[in-house]
Amino acid sequence: MRTEALLLLGLLSLGAGCAAEAPAVVKTASNPRQPGWMVKVPQAGDALYFSGAREGASSLEEGTDAATQVARTHAAEFIGVDVSAEHHDVMSTDLASDRVQDTVKSRTTALIRGAQVVDVYYEKFSRTAGATTIDRFDVWVLIKLSKAELEAERARQDREQKQSALSALGRLREAQQQERAGNVLAALIRYRDVVSQTRPLPQQIELGDPQFRTSGQLRQAAEDAAAKVQAKARRAVLVAPDWAAGSIAQALSSKGFSAITGPEGSEQQALLQARSQGMPWVIVVKGTTVPGGRVFSQVAATASLDVRALESQSGAVVASAVKQAKGVGRTPEAAQQAAANEAGLSAGTDLAAALVARENSGL
Repeated sequence: MRTEALLLLGLLSLGAGCAAEAPAVVKTASNPRQPGWMVKVPQAGDALYFSGAREGASSLEEGTDAATQVARTHAAEFIGVDVSAEHHDVMSTDLASDRVQDTVKSRTTALIRGAQVVDVYYEKFSRTAGATTIDRFDVWVLIKLSKAELEAERARQDREQKQSALSALGRLREAQQQERAGNVLAALIRYRDVVSQTRPLPQQIELGDPQFRTSGQLRQAAEDAAAKVQAKARRAVLVAPDWAAGSIAQALSSKGFSAITGPEGSEQQALLQARSQGMPWVIVVKGTTVPGGRVFSQVAATASLDVRALESQSGAVVASAVKQAKGVGRTPEAAQQAAANEAGLSAGTDLAAALVARENSGL
């Protein structure tokens, strides 16, 4: 009797030990065997298949949606278009490129979102945490699209990309004509248009042009020309008092502008000089300095500047800045120069920013 009791006690202890060693995570699957398309998608004459996966999803619905989106992305890569919902801000010079990408996305997204979900396989992992069960899902999805529709979309994109490249080539010819005519700002705008038009395009689009055989060569030529013409577009004749010219020229130079000094007080002569040398701008500076009182061992002064930028061809004022600044120095002359330098740097910086903004806006 005692032996039987000991045997029963041993069996109960063994059962308790087995219960304590139950697996921490329980795995269940939607099918006993993983489908073969997880390794290699099917091949069919009239359809194309794409698969996607999502690991560690908090629900089966979330995992299925995410895996389906991955499969759609693979379909988009086949066509050659990024159809993600993410948006990237662009500079003003990239607007044409952004429009091209948005147009292609809008036409292609509808096609890919219409893909048929053929199969879904998932594995659920359940873990007990106290009185709570936590589930995580690994999900795989297979989608199918019409091969004929996808091929037609790819062919349509090829045609539109070729058309965009040829349009950019025509815009480059316009830029070259404007540059030869001395209209550097108009040429710069057109060169930048070509860069933005060709940026989203494949580089190997054949153009059938003896000078630019591919879209990649066209883009490189436009970038090089834009850099060269921008240097020409940022030149000016500066008409200013000697005591103000240095600081104005320094501020302009820091923003990529170069200025040559013209005859003081003669706007007409400066305009004629700018036109003859192909310079787009004439910058006219008028100002006064007023001595001030003493500041400890130094003296003070105030400088006032009225700075205008004229378009050399028409003579119209396109930007202006009015600045006033104070300065101190050991002598009245030094104080006046310090004030003039402060006002000139501020006015020149504002003027350069206004000209760059005008340049970027396409005039």
